[in-house]
Amino acid sequence: MTDTLDPLRSYDMDPQTGFMPHWEPLERFDPAFEAWDELASQLGHWIRNRRIRERIQALPLLDWRLLHGRPERERAITLLCVFANAYVWGLDEPALRLPATLAVPLCGLCDAMGRQPIVHYAGMQLYNFRRIDKSRPLSADNAELLVQFLGGVDETWFYIANLDLELGAAPVLVAAHGAVDAAAREDEGRLGAHLAAIAQGMPAIHAALERQREWTDPHVFFHRVRPYVQGWPAPGVVYEGVSDQPRALVGGSAGQSSVIQSLDAVLGIEHPKPSTGTYLRLLRDYMPPAHRRFVDDCERLSRVRSFVACSADAALREAYNAAVESVTRFRTLHVRLAHDYVAKPSGHDADTKGTGGTAFVEFLRDTRRETIDAQVPSTPPGAASVSPPDPPVHLD
Repeated sequence: MTDTLDPLRSYDMDPQTGFMPHWEPLERFDPAFEAWDELASQLGHWIRNRRIRERIQALPLLDWRLLHGRPERERAITLLCVFANAYVWGLDEPALRLPATLAVPLCGLCDAMGRQPIVHYAGMQLYNFRRIDKSRPLSADNAELLVQFLGGVDETWFYIANLDLELGAAPVLVAAHGAVDAAAREDEGRLGAHLAAIAQGMPAIHAALERQREWTDPHVFFHRVRPYVQGWPAPGVVYEGVSDQPRALVGGSAGQSSVIQSLDAVLGIEHPKPSTGTYLRLLRDYMPPAHRRFVDDCERLSRVRSFVACSADAALREAYNAAVESVTRFRTLHVRLAHDYVAKPSGHDADTKGTGGTAFVEFLRDTRRETIDAQVPSTPPGAASVSPPDPPVHLD
């Protein structure tokens, strides 16, 4: 038997919450870091009054090393990254230097936590919520953001809606973890059951993705939310007190979620184009290290696709293709969502840049095509087969 994955919890994952924390994020610091809490509570006000850079420059230089425990550090990463994006994008012209009072604690903390010093998916969507009714389970309908830029229902829902996606992914990730082990043990029956569980669990993720439309208006998103989560303008941003060399970092992106990249890795879905595979691998640098390690380990250890491709069991091949099709369905919905929320409001199409800096429509279509290509012939090796057609993407 080949090497197998570590236990799920060693990747900072929970069987009930997936990549979401099983603990409640911190809502306020102790008095030593009160200045950060105070700025976060009034951030939208200072952006609207065009005084955000002035207020950030006035921050005291606080020692991030005095933060104790994971919840304190995660809150600090989220707040400081939001401050950084607000500073760079808060006026008509982007700022290309961050003041040391922000840059020094931000870079020190992010280096210690293995994260990037810019707004990213994990900080904004995994560790940036509070449960409204503590007697009820966490869900998008029972949560509020802890920090945001301008505020309002459209911005809040843009982030909060993804809680249901991450929570809905938990049983799918458990099945994906089991599929790697089953393939390593050459256990066709157990592998088929895990693949079926992936396909059966994905509709909850599809539904969560579609919920974005409920409370986030495309025009408001494009003009009031999206500008603050962009990556750094060329040639990058200098973090004063840390280095005089500008750093070019990509903006917050759904591709930084570990869910779909984990499924790609488990199912052996390859992205050979530099415009897809290279960029997706770059986005792993923005994941929490333990989550990134799960994706990397799945990619390194999974024999799922190769084992299925050599199997004579037609039912197993059908279960594998159903799992791949469920990932294809996610990417189809993502293409439509991105088209409606970025391409249409921008007045452009395939050449429109996403917050990560890519021509996003072309990127999403290519990753979808590569996902379709991962399907195996429905008949056993040596038998005649017909490749599956490429289903159209209807954007309107």
